[in-house]
Amino acid sequence: MRATKADCSIHFRLRDSESESATPITCFIEYNGKPLIKIATGLKILPAKWNANKEKPITGIKGLSNFEASIYLDKLSSIRALIEQDFRGYVNQHNHYPDKIKFKIQLVKKMNGEEEVLELIDRSFINFIDLIVEKTKSNQRVKLSGISKGQSFSKATILSYGGTRNLLGDYLKARKKSDLGFDDINLKFYSDLQDYVYNERKLSLNYFGKVVKHIKTFMREAEELGYHKNDIYRSKRFIKPQEETDAIYLNVEQLQKIKNVDLSKDAYLDNARDLFLIGCWTGLRFQDYSQLLSKSKIMGEFIHIEKTAKTGVGVAIPLLPVVKDILNKYEINGQNLFPRSITNQKLNDYIKIIAEKAGLSHPIQISIPVAGKRKIVSQPFHSVVTTHSARRSFATNMYKHYNLPPVTIMKVTGHKSEAVFLKYIRMTPEENAQTILDAVNKRFQEDKIKDTKYAE
Repeated sequence: MRATKADCSIHFRLRDSESESATPITCFIEYNGKPLIKIATGLKILPAKWNANKEKPITGIKGLSNFEASIYLDKLSSIRALIEQDFRGYVNQHNHYPDKIKFKIQLVKKMNGEEEVLELIDRSFINFIDLIVEKTKSNQRVKLSGISKGQSFSKATILSYGGTRNLLGDYLKARKKSDLGFDDINLKFYSDLQDYVYNERKLSLNYFGKVVKHIKTFMREAEELGYHKNDIYRSKRFIKPQEETDAIYLNVEQLQKIKNVDLSKDAYLDNARDLFLIGCWTGLRFQDYSQLLSKSKIMGEFIHIEKTAKTGVGVAIPLLPVVKDILNKYEINGQNLFPRSITNQKLNDYIKIIAEKAGLSHPIQISIPVAGKRKIVSQPFHSVVTTHSARRSFATNMYKHYNLPPVTIMKVTGHKSEAVFLKYIRMTPEENAQTILDAVNKRFQEDKIKDTKYAE
């Protein structure tokens, strides 16, 4: 996204070029398309003494004296300088154009010698979001905290911002409103937006939570930049709701069925299956495991990624047996390649077909969002497998099947706390109890064997 040009077009023209008497000289300012800004300069001149092409008085025998012309030129030059200074100052500070009506009022006030200056800041919350999206796209806006401090935002974040902007645009159309100001962000707005998301758009509670999160982020940045003093968004009632989703994982046995299914007649499904399995045995997010050919280096027994898409940190992934088999399958001239990259949507579609072919069609109970609440329904297992199931399968299997400690797995998945990790893998109370029981029984048997040996 290119930066907003800090220049405007300024012209001086006569109000009536055919007049036989002195006619006013008007200043025309143009930027960002029509309408033009028209400002009276306070000067008048006979059309016969005005050079329309050069936009200045004619001097000499048929025109004004040099002294008279200098008065006009000084006044026009000062007006031009004032316009350019104020315009460039605003654009350089905000990277977008000033409101034309307010800009005109401010210029007139300054030209009349009034000290009071009109605030030119655009009070539109929607326009501010557009500005944030533009700056994020062009890397002018970076992360200010965390391990990625100073780094640019991911494409996924930009798309997410765009989703919130589009939803707010649809909301304004539904409410027959033309704009949304900073002062409009209040608890009444929160309640009405919630009703729109749940009851009119039939979207989930977590989706509304993401929108609220973005609104709070944008409002906080705007407040820090001096755009408003509205702190209602900080209220405890202006909350970002969140709930656990019924995301599934595939256990080791199910992953083996996926690996064994014959897809030799469907090359596109074969490629998709291998791509999905790499995700299942590396723990990477889709935006990383779908781009391994361009983002990774294989060094010995590890896959190295210098910078992951979401967190921007480097990771080392062990080359587990299934991944090795896939790399060998795509080997060309001694070089290990990866399955062809496809879109998230295509892989989501294909993996459901693959899981069904693998016989993973047993019914499961899941909850779906209905007006901000959840309804329990029964669906075949293969229909709920998604690209993200790969990453969750890795984390869950490493913990439940291979008994690796959370801290080890978290080094790969990037979870910041054990509590968040355990929540991510959906550890049920029964599974947690079974883990404790198995660990104690195993240790009990080991101690019993030791005691028997000592007794001998």
